[in-house]
Amino acid sequence: MEERHLSLITWAKLITGRIGVEEIQQLVVPHLLGVCAGCREIHQELQRLKREVGHWDEMVVVLEGLDAPEIWRRLQPLPYDQQLRQVEEDGGLQTWALCRLLLRKSLEATFHRPDLAVQLAFLAVKIAVHLGEAYHRDWVMDLRALAFAYLGNARRVVGELQSAADAFHEAHSHLRRSGSGNPRVEAEILDLEASLLREERRLDAALELLERVIAAYTGEDPEIRDLHLAGRALVNKATTLEQMGDVEQAIAVLREAAPLVAEERDPRLALCLRQNLVCFLSATGKSEEAATLLPEVKELALRLGNDLDLVRLRWAEARVAFGSGERGPAEQAFQEVQREFLERDMGYDAALVSLDLAILYAQEGCIPELKQLALDILPVFSSREVHREAMAALLLFQHACEEERLTVELARHLAAFLQRERKARAD
Repeated sequence: MEERHLSLITWAKLITGRIGVEEIQQLVVPHLLGVCAGCREIHQELQRLKREVGHWDEMVVVLEGLDAPEIWRRLQPLPYDQQLRQVEEDGGLQTWALCRLLLRKSLEATFHRPDLAVQLAFLAVKIAVHLGEAYHRDWVMDLRALAFAYLGNARRVVGELQSAADAFHEAHSHLRRSGSGNPRVEAEILDLEASLLREERRLDAALELLERVIAAYTGEDPEIRDLHLAGRALVNKATTLEQMGDVEQAIAVLREAAPLVAEERDPRLALCLRQNLVCFLSATGKSEEAATLLPEVKELALRLGNDLDLVRLRWAEARVAFGSGERGPAEQAFQEVQREFLERDMGYDAALVSLDLAILYAQEGCIPELKQLALDILPVFSSREVHREAMAALLLFQHACEEERLTVELARHLAAFLQRERKARAD
């Protein structure tokens, strides 16, 4: 116990203000954390803020980090053109913490408002390019690189793949001009860029980037080691493997990611992991195991309160029911999800659900239902933004149904094609 107390000389230095920063970090801080529960709690909050704000200086983290949400509350109600003008003209808005806050919000918005995600990331870029001498030049370059990477990610989600690639080019350009050598920044950028490579169907290249990211986050360097972010990269890797057709390996990677993902840090990532696991298990005939996971997935989706999450959960429930041989509940759920996607003008998703229904009817030999589905589907999609290649696939589906030659294998082939089209051209 004596080793945990401060020495006489340390106390003298502390009281007279002659103690150095290194001594405070090595002696005083460990002492406070060892004997005071309140100090430990405050220290944990400081570490959380440091992760959010992404800056090494605790004063920047605390002063700016606590102010940024209030600044955004004042800025958010304004029309977007006014938001842009204010962040460019008002030096009080050009802060590191506000930029990082907008990047986090951009990432969150990709799941429910991709258009908003682009706007938020572009605001962050505008702030980053106006950051002044209050911050170290290399750190500013790092932040600009991150801002362009998040902009590229948002553009990817809305289907603007070329402009997304251009944004990542800008990100790497700023990263090269930074002298910080911060591996955490590079890992964050590569994790986002891997998703773009996946959308471009450059799947091997995406996996290569993700392996680098995972190695960085699971390494021994305490400045970058972060098992939660390694878990996030593993979820990304699993999605890539699934698109490569290796669903069994994707399941194994999700199981590897599960204990690493901290739900309290990113509940949406936890939901994504579990929902993907349900879908992949169902796709490989493990419907019984998938069904056991549905209650916790539903509880988390309800807690997050995003309607689209619940629609996609209903889709997963339909697939599990179908895999379990419950034709009636599966058919009803597929029809509900199809209507929901059509009401949201999510053409590709609605088409994919229609093909799930077609597989159900074909497998059960329900020819009249299959023909009716074919009659209903094309007029609906003709009035929506479904690209020419996808419409051709739907025409092939319709003709196969009318001529009673649609097989489960053909329906699955068409579904895989539409899935690729959907990834290449986000709704």
